Amino acid sequence: MRNTIEVRSLAWLVPGQGDICWSEDKGRTWTKPATFGMRLFAPSLYVAKDGSLLCLHGSYGAGGLRAIFSSDGGLTWVASAPNYGFLVDTSYGYGKAMELPDGSFLITYISTGGHAANDAQNNAVWCVRLRIRPDRSGIDLLPAPNRGESR
Repeated sequence: MRNTIEVRSLAWLVPGQGDICWSEDKGRTWTKPATFGMRLFAPSLYVAKDGSLLCLHGSYGAGGLRAIFSSDGGLTWVASAPNYGFLVDTSYGYGKAMELPDGSFLITYISTGGHAANDAQNNAVWCVRLRIRPDRSGIDLLPAPNRGESR
């Protein structure tokens, strides 16, 4: 038996402000950009196995690496404030994620922007794990895989 997935709807994050576009025809045409309602830098979008959307982003207003999520295909987004998402880490950001078998996400990100020589000399790659809470009220930061349950 072979599993197949038909993509019915695609999302694309527009660089710059973090607007989102949608396609219902496998990417041939796209909607006009719609805003998240907040300024995002370096946003990245992930579709969880349960259909939830997770958006990692840097925040112009509050700083740090942040996360917002949607349980309705992107019609509405859950965030910690109207203009920024839940804090993942106070570092610079540029996060990328992958979903793990337990439904949590392993996120890698950098600690500084590397825009100045001192930043580049002291830069590091960090990892954190998060999950969207079952009641959809926020996110939980979790220990790295195989590291026990306390931080």
